[in-house]
Amino acid sequence: MTATHVRAVRPADGVRAVRGSRAVHGLRAITRRRRRTGRRALTGVLLAIIAVMVVAAAAFHATGGRWFVVETPSMGTAAPVGTLVLTGPAAATDLRVGDVVTFHPPTAAAETYTHRIVAIDDGRITTRGDANGAVDPWRLRAADVVGVVRTILPGVGWLVRALPLLIGGLVALWLVTSRVRRPTHRSAARVLGVSVLLSGVAFVLRPFVGTTVLQTATVSGGTEATVVSTGMLPVRVAAPTGAHVDLVAGEVGRLTVPAHGIATPHAVHHLTTALHLPPWGWAVAVGLCAVPLLWTLVVGLPGDEAGPRRHRRTRGLHA
Repeated sequence: MTATHVRAVRPADGVRAVRGSRAVHGLRAITRRRRRTGRRALTGVLLAIIAVMVVAAAAFHATGGRWFVVETPSMGTAAPVGTLVLTGPAAATDLRVGDVVTFHPPTAAAETYTHRIVAIDDGRITTRGDANGAVDPWRLRAADVVGVVRTILPGVGWLVRALPLLIGGLVALWLVTSRVRRPTHRSAARVLGVSVLLSGVAFVLRPFVGTTVLQTATVSGGTEATVVSTGMLPVRVAAPTGAHVDLVAGEVGRLTVPAHGIATPHAVHHLTTALHLPPWGWAVAVGLCAVPLLWTLVVGLPGDEAGPRRHRRTRGLHA
């Protein structure tokens, strides 16, 4: 004869399981509410900042102010490429030698330049870029002057040029990733997409590293090249022979390339440009590049929201 033992799960076990499930879902609900509140607060702050900027820009423009982005290296370190300059109206009698002004040259009224006044004679204004070796080939009248530069914001012009690309890319990324159902995959796709977008904009605009050769001249023993940095970060311009010059944004330098005993009128010399940062600068650069990874490790990705599980009391039969 065999005995069969029947054991039922105690009601207390089922009650504890249900209570534990409710506690877990309650914590998840609190976490979701906190995330929504944080997103709404961040959105509100961003909208407030944008509104303040729009109002300030409208007020500045209404008082005669104008803003321009420097696109050439003629002003050297005073206003490197990518600088945003803010100008204000000024009467002809208020203009002084040394003022930086924005103007339309008489020979090309559709163009806009920002140079420094080097002379004023009988109401005619002579200008020159700080990095240029000669004065401009024109003399301005007061009517040609758009305004006197009041504020110089290095690097901000790059951001102004990048804004249309960034806004369009972010909107497209948000619309595309909104179709991803799982929150974890959607958040990961957005982190990756923002990284690719920033890299693409930087590749197109090249705001960080760049150089321009202003002129070359034949000197004793080789060729002298006058170069200027057009990027925001420090660079080292080097010749194949090892000669180099270190430049910061807007700085002009000269580099002599030895002829090695061969001097031809059509000789071609190749110069290389590389990022040249101090140790702390490299640490900052690596940290910025690691922001997406740090974001996923520190902030984390949202977990998949699973539906509530049903807990049933079961009975077991043990023979």
